[in-house]
Amino acid sequence: MKMKLTVIAACVLVGACDGSPPHDVPYYKANEAEQLAKIAQCDKDPGHLDLSPNCRNAHEAQNQKVFSAKNQAIPRL
Repeated sequence: MKMKLTVIAACVLVGACDGSPPHDVPYYKANEAEQLAKIAQCDKDPGHLDLSPNCRNAHEAQNQKVFSAKNQAIPRL
């Protein structure tokens, strides 16, 4: 039983990794070209990569940019 849990945990950890070193949200906010490339890669295979730290951080950086108070394209209610 313990061996099964170890194998399952290892599969989940390996499956959530996209093979590149992890970057945080400020990194993706500062490197927009890499952010867009990572989002495109994640969107091509969301079932496999969507939960990886890089995909989540790239999407979060994009969300923070879009919903920033400085973004004048968003109408204020």
